[in-house]
Amino acid sequence: MTNPDTIALAAQAEIEGIEAILVGGNAVNLHAYSRTTFDVDLLVRETDAERWLSFFKGRGYAISRRTDNFIRLRFEANWAGALPVDLMLVNERTYRVIESESRRAEVGGDVTLAIPSPLHLIAMKLHALHNPQRVEKGIDLLNVKHLIRTAKIDVSRFSLPCSLSSVRI
Repeated sequence: MTNPDTIALAAQAEIEGIEAILVGGNAVNLHAYSRTTFDVDLLVRETDAERWLSFFKGRGYAISRRTDNFIRLRFEANWAGALPVDLMLVNERTYRVIESESRRAEVGGDVTLAIPSPLHLIAMKLHALHNPQRVEKGIDLLNVKHLIRTAKIDVSRFSLPCSLSSVRI
């Protein structure tokens, strides 16, 4: 079996009626930023989790990690041969709110996927900072800074905790 293009698979799933929103580093890159990413992150409804699992298992992927709101899939024949897929599971309401402000972006060739608004991506990146290892890496903070700049977000309209009010962007 040849190694799959994981993002193209996500687009194929959409054609087959399984919805997702491309999030994480790939979505940040589609907001005019260039950073390296080593996986494909998809925001999906928790009620669609089994459909996504069936879709990827049918294409040679296997679960390598699972929690209540997260599933990591890897290409079973060659873990290094294709980007892993991270499914971020959310409820219907959360999915619809993020989807309502998403836009389509070209991910290669004629393939497009939905990506969240800069504000929703920022919210996800800030949520990811609950993990101390992610804070240590600092990538999420750089992504937030970039998204604020490229989207021309006026941060003066937001109330920040006093501990963050002196942070320069």
